[in-house]
Amino acid sequence: MLASIGRGDILPPEKFKTIRETETKRIIQMKNRRRVSTKTFSFLFENRDTVLNQINEMIFIEDVHDEEEISRLLEVYNELLPQRHQLSVSMFIEIEDEKALVRELPKLAGIERTVYLTFDGHEVHAAYEEGRSTDVLESTVQYLKFNFNKENLTQFLEARNVYIETRKENYFQSAKIPESLLEDLKREVS
Repeated sequence: MLASIGRGDILPPEKFKTIRETETKRIIQMKNRRRVSTKTFSFLFENRDTVLNQINEMIFIEDVHDEEEISRLLEVYNELLPQRHQLSVSMFIEIEDEKALVRELPKLAGIERTVYLTFDGHEVHAAYEEGRSTDVLESTVQYLKFNFNKENLTQFLEARNVYIETRKENYFQSAKIPESLLEDLKREVS
């Protein structure tokens, strides 16, 4: 379980500016290791560093100094942190052509309801954030949680082949989680 990100963890925009270039390189490398992709989607397994960076970036870009706004950002972004026996994933629709994206988004409506982790005959269905899409239009970013119970956590920790998959008509896609990332996730979820 990750500790919440607090006000003391946030850097003032002036200070973040001095480390931003180095920090951005570090976080990009980390995100590349923590990202799994299918043909249409990418899935970023969030952790404290990825979320803290998002907060610092938002405060820097928007030049936020208002304490109420910082508190609101902390509240919103802390929701991305995984809790005990949980993995947190940001799911992105990766259709770069704008015309194709506009054409496909209505077909993707509800895709967040069809995401699973599968391993050794077990599966964990993703919990999703309500209100990010409608029955006719999909958001290009979804925030998902995989909640483990005692039984499927034990199976997950012993699994060697774990996949993340979508099960929507015309979008049945699957990607194997690389071994190095899987080992990190097992450490983080237990």
